Amino acid sequence: MKKIVIFLMLIFGMNVMALLVPCAEGDTKCVIRGFKVNGEIINEEGSQDIKYIVHFINNFAESGSIEIIGYTDSIGTKRHNLKLSIIRAQNTAKILREFGLNEKFIISKITGEGENFPIDTNGTVAGRYNNRRVEIFIKNIKFKELAE
Repeated sequence: MKKIVIFLMLIFGMNVMALLVPCAEGDTKCVIRGFKVNGEIINEEGSQDIKYIVHFINNFAESGSIEIIGYTDSIGTKRHNLKLSIIRAQNTAKILREFGLNEKFIISKITGEGENFPIDTNGTVAGRYNNRRVEIFIKNIKFKELAE
């Protein structure tokens, strides 16, 4: 079911956030959570989300570019968090390729924002977990012609 929802979101821009999949409405932005405190590598659930994303990009798109931005919670120094966020983004790019992202999809940007732009409070454990994330932007997508 999750695979179908991601596919529909990529093709039709459907609002699927209510179903808790990693991709948002229409703008082909996927948010992957699942980093431990000071963790550089995504957990197993986040890895599964990345596998689904790779599968659908490879099967339903011909070309495009990908931007990856890493983030942290506010624990630690700004300098440490910036470095950690970049490592998270770099590791995500590596995982995309390891999971078979076709070479015709260019990873055009890998950056980190540290603790900037939190999406949740840093005052709770759950909020900090949500802020430890990577955002994947799929841009300039050219979709394959689907047989009717």
